[in-house]
Order: sequence, then structure tokens, then C-alpha cells
Amino acid sequence: MEKIECKSCSAVVDKELEFCSSCGDWLGLSLKDIEGKDSNQSDKIERTKTAPEQLLNKPLSTYGATPLPSRKEVPGMRAVFFLTVLIPAIALASYLYNSNIAEEVVEETQIIQQSTTSITTTTVKTTLEKQIPISCSASSSYSNGDGWSCENIYDRSPATWQDNSLACKDGWLEFNFAKEIYIEFIVFQNVEDTKSFKRNYKARDILITTNNSDFLLNKELENENTASQWIDINDTTSYLRIDILSAYPGEEVSGSQPFDECAIQEITFYGRG
Repeated sequence: MEKIECKSCSAVVDKELEFCSSCGDWLGLSLKDIEGKDSNQSDKIERTKTAPEQLLNKPLSTYGATPLPSRKEVPGMRAVFFLTVLIPAIALASYLYNSNIAEEVVEETQIIQQSTTSITTTTVKTTLEKQIPISCSASSSYSNGDGWSCENIYDRSPATWQDNSLACKDGWLEFNFAKEIYIEFIVFQNVEDTKSFKRNYKARDILITTNNSDFLLNKELENENTASQWIDINDTTSYLRIDILSAYPGEEVSGSQPFDECAIQEITFYGRG
């Protein structure tokens, strides 16, 4: 039987075959080659339209097969890498960058707001300092002489205000300022001379009001002669009133009977404006 050489794998095969029995490639035989043979042998020629199943025992390159494309030669691999790796990385970097910018903006805004608040506070309230009333009035004053008026309450001296033997009953004091100020607190001082003025009545429950109709403060004072008592006000006003609702009675000292007068030594006003 006549043999031919396969052009693809150089295998020697029967010329009668249409496909190479080694690599399965078409041998390129024409119908004329086949018709030139004996007609009795034509029935023996195997014509197939598909390559015969062969066991490939050699590398694909030895059979003339096209090599598999590498990663560099496949654009789709790059696209997949870009979509799965680079885009999330870029998104994460963008998120972190924007977060940092947002935090910086918030911090700067807070600094600006704090600065604005500080400037406004300084402008409106100024520095905390003692505030002196320009006038005062009282429910009554001790009639024995002229040295017991309500002006003694803010004159920064041990002189006292005393009512006219009313034992603090229905007692009240009013103070006026030159302009509206922010009164932060007041310091209430009973008579410090314990030998004599311990015998006086002392204010106990007081009611504080201002020209602000929403402001109303009840305070219970201590029965104390030596210590100053602080009372928070925190209101803007040009007027302040103290009503005495109840009192501590005077005490007997060394056999001396208590006085009938209600006494206050000093009230100091601290505010801004």
C-alpha cells in the first residue's frame, strides 16, 4: 500500500486515508487521487468527516497545534484584574481621602463656631466684675437714726440694713442698675459681728425676681453669720428684687434679749456688661 507523509506532523500514513491517523489533520487529497485507484478498492477507502479519535502521547506543539494564549495576550484578563482589584482600591482611596477632608472641614467649622461664640460672648458680656447698683429701696428701715438704709448693703463696709422692728416679716429689697447687665451670681452676707448682731433676725427663705418675667428664683439661706453664701442668677436685667419669705429668729446672747430687727450686712453683685 502506498504511503504519504503528513504535512502537519510528518507522520507516514496510508495514502488512501483522508485524515492523518496521527494528528487528525486533513491530508489534502483530492477526489481525483481517490478516483484513480481501482474501483474495487474504492469501497475500502474510509471517508470520514470527523477526525479519528487518537491518543496524544506527544506535546501539542509536535502535532502542529496552536499554542494556548498567555495572560499577556488575553485582554479580558486585564479587564477582570482592573475591575476586581484596581476599582475597589481606587474607591477605597477616594473614600479615605474624602473622609479626611470631611473631618478637617468639621474641625475647622467647629473652630470657627467656637471663635465666633467667644467673640460674641466677649462683646455682649465683657469681663466678670462687681456691679454696683445706682439706687435701692426697701420695705422699711430702722427708724433710730439714718445709718440703716438699704444703701449699706452694697457700700462695701460692715454697715447694715435693718428693717423697722418687723423681724423680716414682709420684708423686701429692690436694686436698680444704670443699664441692663448680665448678673451671674450674688454673694449674700449676714452680719458678721456675732456678739451683737447674732441677736438680729436673719433672712431664711427668699424669692428673687428681675425685670425678666420668666425669671423666678427661690433660695433657702443658711443660719450663718460668718460665711458668705453664693446664689447663682444668670439673667440679664437692670433691676433685681429680693422678697424675704421667712426668717431665722434672733438669739439671746449672754442674757441679752434678741432684737426685733431683720439685718443684712452686704449683698455683692457679680456680672458682665
